[in-house]
Formats: sequence, structure tokens, C-alpha cells
Amino acid sequence: MAIVRAYSFGHLVHSNYIQPIHRRDPVTSSGIAEYDQSLDSAIDGLQLSRACTNKLSPSQVENMKTNVVLANEAIATAGNAVRASAGALYEIKKDVKNKNWTALTESGALQMSGRMARDLVKAYESWIRDSDVPDEALARVSARVLARIGSVDAGKRTHAINKIKRGEGYTEQDLTKIIGNSKSPVRRQIDDLVAQAEREIKSTTDEEKASQFDKLKMDNVNMKAKLERQKALNIELQNQNKNLDKNNKELIKLLHQAATEGVTPSVATELAATL
Repeated sequence: MAIVRAYSFGHLVHSNYIQPIHRRDPVTSSGIAEYDQSLDSAIDGLQLSRACTNKLSPSQVENMKTNVVLANEAIATAGNAVRASAGALYEIKKDVKNKNWTALTESGALQMSGRMARDLVKAYESWIRDSDVPDEALARVSARVLARIGSVDAGKRTHAINKIKRGEGYTEQDLTKIIGNSKSPVRRQIDDLVAQAEREIKSTTDEEKASQFDKLKMDNVNMKAKLERQKALNIELQNQNKNLDKNNKELIKLLHQAATEGVTPSVATELAATL
């Protein structure tokens, strides 16, 4: 049974498997032949366990091996794309002011969320740029975790990167055990609220935003009025506390005087009632 291979010659491939054919290179018959030869070598060199191939026909085994190699190449390509995307975004950020960069990440021009773009740049400039972590390993880790790895101390960072390189401990839960969770519950709650607000803003049309403007403006006025009333109430409470403190001091002084002069408790109580 012949194996029909369908794959794109423009995608990036991992050099450990197949000699890459870059999209800028002309696709020639010799290039295709070389690519096929590299693919055949990768398939021939792939060792599958007996449990994987038990009771399969030779053609099924060949088909499995072919698609395992292609699947691995696709993961490597995805990781290569993560690295390339992070690098391109980094070049933008270092060339413009921070307000321009933030505006870009929230503009919708990028095919990713603003947080993801900022996380990729943070990860790239803090460790990915100078790391030899394999492309396929990068594809297994979210942008959020990649950024968090870059924010911890060198020891924890090295431990996490080594885990990723070995193909283990690359889920957010696994890496959190290594790098820890530095956010307080309040900080996490604030981040969740900000993320929710970002999602709501993006899902709101310009017309809806305009219609809500008057309501938001009135809510702001009412909030300021409540704040002023609260300030006045706080001042009143402070004055009351001062008076209470003064009366307490007078009472303590009176009771002390009564005790030293031999005044009975009932008389002292009557005197205190006059305060």
C-alpha cells in the first residue's frame, strides 16, 4: 500500500528531523527530493514500542511512523512560530514609546490578546532570547507561564527551563510548583477583574459604548457626591471620637481622685454621671 504524503513545503521544520525548506527559497525538484530523503530518514529512524504496533499491518505501521514524524514537525513549527512572534513583538516594543506599545496590543491589529502579546515580549526579553530551549518545548507552554518564568529568580528559572527542555513539567500547574505563585489573593482578584473588563470592552460595539457614556458620566457624578458625604461623615466621627477620648480622660482622672480622697464608689459614680 502506497503512502500518500500531503504537507506544505513552506512551513518551518525542526533541523533535528528534516532539512528545512524555507518559504523564501524557490521550490525546486532537487529541493523536494532532498526534503523527501530527510523525511524518509526520520521515518526509518523512528522506533515505536511493541505496544504501539501490536497486530498492525506493515502499511499501518509505516503510516503511523510517517504521521508521528509530521506531527512532531508541526509541534516544532508551532514553537518556532512562538519564538518568531515574540521576537517580532519585541522589536516593536523596543522601538516605540510604552504608550504606543500598549495601544498596539489593545488595538485588535494583532491576532492575539493584548495580554498574550505583552507576555510573549516579557518572556522573550527576560529569557527566551538567550535560551537554547527547543522549539517544540516552547509550543507546550502558555504565554502566561513563559512570562512568569522570566519574573522569578535565576535558580527557579533555570529549574523550570530544564524541566521544559526535558519535556516534563511544562503545564502551568507543574511550573507553578517550581516558580511559586507570587501573587496575593487580592492581586489575583484584581487581575481577574481587569481581564474580565478587557473582554467586555472588546465585545462592546462603538454604538454601545456611546450609549453608555451618559450613564457612566452620571454614575461618576453620583460617586463623587457619595465620596464627599463620606468625607464629611468621617470628619464628624473623628470629632466624636475626640470628645469621647476627652471624656474618658476626665472620668479616669475623677475616679483616681475619688479613690485617693476616700470617696465611696456610689459618690464617684454620681460624679462621673455629670460628665
